[in-house]
Amino acid sequence: MKGWWVVLFVVCQTVIAQDIELPWTKDRKLTWNDFQATPDYNHPYAAITYSGMSYGFSAEIVRDKVAVNYTVNSFFVANKSWVKRRYVRDYVLLEHEQLHFDITELFARKFRKELSEMVFTKNVKAEIKAIYHKITKEKAKLQELYDVETDHSKNAKAQKMWENKIATQLQKLNSFASK
Repeated sequence: MKGWWVVLFVVCQTVIAQDIELPWTKDRKLTWNDFQATPDYNHPYAAITYSGMSYGFSAEIVRDKVAVNYTVNSFFVANKSWVKRRYVRDYVLLEHEQLHFDITELFARKFRKELSEMVFTKNVKAEIKAIYHKITKEKAKLQELYDVETDHSKNAKAQKMWENKIATQLQKLNSFASK
């Protein structure tokens, strides 16, 4: 009698959700296609830009001085940013969201500038972490002020003022721009 072999393949695959990070560049502006998360229709805002900064560093002691190499990145997180469907043709709103991303880049430049001017001790890890926390706190305050003063893009005059203000500040820190 022939036997039947039942082979059951159970494939268990752990899917780790990776963020889709788009680096800030002067040549590429956000499009609504970059906003890939599912919109929260219970949220009062029309769109949400999720952007952030990251850093890495290495340090060594050279001739009794701490030499530090570092990288600072500013990025837009596509899979956490969203726009409600009815606003995908609102390019004033898109410019507003772009400026949130530009503000993140501004603070990445400020972070790089502070790191470049720092004389580090053997406590380099704590020193960099303290600068990062200070910068991110300042960034959050400015992001909030931007939304309040522009009424989330609805105040066109204030929006234009902020665009000019941030463009000027980015230009002043151009030597610390993301590469």
